[in-house]
Amino acid sequence: MESLVKQLRAEIEAAGNGKCLIWVDAAQRDPYDENDIIVQRRVRVPINHTRFALHRAPYLVPLDLAVPADADIFNDSVERAWDAWAIGSLRALRGQPICGWVVTKVPAETLANHWGWRCHIHGHHDKSKLLRFHDPGVREWLWPTLSETQQHALLGHGACAFGIGRKRSLLRHASGAGDRAPAPFRLDDEQWQQVADYATVHDAWLACATALSETFCLQDVLAALVHATRFGITQDSERALYARHALQLGTRFYSDPRMQPVWEGTRNGKYYGSAVEDVFKCSADELHLQRGSREEKTAWPT
Repeated sequence: MESLVKQLRAEIEAAGNGKCLIWVDAAQRDPYDENDIIVQRRVRVPINHTRFALHRAPYLVPLDLAVPADADIFNDSVERAWDAWAIGSLRALRGQPICGWVVTKVPAETLANHWGWRCHIHGHHDKSKLLRFHDPGVREWLWPTLSETQQHALLGHGACAFGIGRKRSLLRHASGAGDRAPAPFRLDDEQWQQVADYATVHDAWLACATALSETFCLQDVLAALVHATRFGITQDSERALYARHALQLGTRFYSDPRMQPVWEGTRNGKYYGSAVEDVFKCSADELHLQRGSREEKTAWPT
């Protein structure tokens, strides 16, 4: 973790002359509700929605890393962000208390208002949706799918946003659009569908994270989930199982001839897990063990 702290601090020194905003999520429990410095300085993101409690909204706090007390808060925030990605913490559903760190030329109030009024709440197909881009796990996956215009619209006047991702590596998100005014931030239908599947893929990744030998391609898993919908697999738990198989067997496992009887079952209303068990005569959780077994030498598609 020490090397990441040094790297992040160097980035903030270079981009913001040692000044930044710490970005905190108070959705489950405010990690700094007894810190006088933070309580006095914090600026809530005004997410205006009838079903959203404003006191649980994320907030921004200005820090100057040349000030020892601020530097202590910064170091503590990095440690909290690091610890939040521990598998035990993730499985305990403790969330991500630290969204990240932002270097910007505008006051925290300006950026908070931009996010609250223009980025978090969206109307889509007559539904009101909350985009949780303050969650670094969401932002890690969302950012590469955005156009430069969308990236600039999301950051607003934030020159650069940092976070810690799933592999505990530093995320750096910056727009190349300069100081021009951001356009309204909107996602298209395909992007919204992908966002809707983020939780499913995250659950699948968490279920088999310790067994995965390499980083997976998110877009390949999301593409595989499009086929899950075509196969009639719509329930969250069933889609998470399907995504787990995509991670364990290869994201094109759905095209293997051995899976075709499974899809016949799911198209006729059978649960995915039950269809797998009926066809392969094993627990759905053990399907990945069939890969390369003595009984079956043929590899799954990758």
